[in-house]
This record gives sequence, structure tokens and C-alpha cells, in this order.
Amino acid sequence: MERDITLGQYMRGEGLLRRLDPRCKLYMILVYVILTLLSGHPLALGLGTLALIAAWGMSGLPLLTILWSAHGVLIMLVISELFSLIWMPVDAVLLSFWRLSLIILMSVIFSKTTEPRDILDGLRDGFPIGEGAAMSLAIALDFLPRLGREMERLKVAAASRGALYDEGTIFARAKQTIPLLVPLFRSTLRSAGGLADAMDLRGYNAGVKRTRMVPLKYHKRDYAALLIILAYTVVIVMLRIVL
Repeated sequence: MERDITLGQYMRGEGLLRRLDPRCKLYMILVYVILTLLSGHPLALGLGTLALIAAWGMSGLPLLTILWSAHGVLIMLVISELFSLIWMPVDAVLLSFWRLSLIILMSVIFSKTTEPRDILDGLRDGFPIGEGAAMSLAIALDFLPRLGREMERLKVAAASRGALYDEGTIFARAKQTIPLLVPLFRSTLRSAGGLADAMDLRGYNAGVKRTRMVPLKYHKRDYAALLIILAYTVVIVMLRIVL
């Protein structure tokens, strides 16, 4: 379970994508998600797939790591799309699955190549949002891996008392997991309370402008990345107009 919930869990490594300014990466992922949602033609989605492959090549992440991190969400997506076949044609369902899969995989690449601290700085400096909202989002991303670790600890403790989580049908295993949700949320609330107390003791105030030791600064590679995403936007918009 710990390995399943890895969204927001930064992985150290090398790659051009890691060296980009966090504001630039936030702009890129936002534009990519919007354009992918608006893309309804296979050619536009094909360009989105090429963009995903390029991002993966610049991330330095193993392909299996990306797929494993997203496999839980992809399985739920497959199940939901299968239900959509009841009232939607096959081609529409396939395009929907293609579109959402691109967004999920690109989000995994973004989260694994950007530290939560950098996401906070990028949100604070790159978007007109408050300090409190940016901090809340960064903390939420950091809490996801913690939930996975806590869930794994609870499953091990329950298994030592005779609970079986690897046997039976998927519905039986899901039913056995439900009793773990109460102690999981209790532990999460306890951790959140401890974090809030620690921030209060350090005098954190969302209304005060924070300073940083290393201010964000655009470099040539960031401007080049912005020009590439601008060109990608123009191409996708033109395809939508023409097709």
C-alpha cells in the first residue's frame, strides 16, 4: 500500500526536468492538462502522447516507476470506463481513457520531479493565491505518502492478529480493509494536529510575506521550455479549429 500512494513523493535523480523553475513546471502542467481535456481528436492526443514521452525522457525516471505509481488510479479509470460503455460508444470511451491516462501519467512525472517545497514556492510566486492556500496544497501532497505508510503499518498489525488481506475476491479484500479506515483517519488527524501545533509554536502566519534563502529565478532553459509549451498550445488550438 505504501508503494501505491506515491503521488507527491519526490524522487531524487538527474534530468533536465528537475532543473526547471517550479513556476515554469506549474505553468506547463496546467496548460498540458487544459489542452488535453479540450483535445477530442486522435491527432491532438497523439501530440499529447509525444509531449508525455518527451517529459519522461527529460525526467530521468524509470518507466516502470511511473507506471507503478499510477497503476492504482489507472485500474480505477479502466473500471469506470468499462461502466461508461453502457451508454457511450466504444470510440468515445477509448478517447476518454487515452485523454485521462495522459493527464495521470504527466501528473506523476511532475510530482516525482518537483519537491513539495518547490511546489509551494512556485504557487506562491507564480499564481495569485494566498500563502495559506499554497501551504495547504503542499502539505496535502506531502501527506499522501504518509497515508500509505500508515495504512501499511495498520495492515501488518491486523495481519499479525489473523486478518487475511491477500485471499479471496477483490470485494472480500476491500470489505476487510474498511475496518482499517477508522484508525487510519484517527492517526491522520493526530498527525495533522501535531503539525498545526508545530507551526503555531514557530510563529507561522499565513498573512505574512515569507522570505527565502534562494529566490526563484528564471534561466535560459526555463524560457526555452515556456516557448515550447507556447508552440504546443498554438498547434493544439489550430488543430481544434481545423478539425
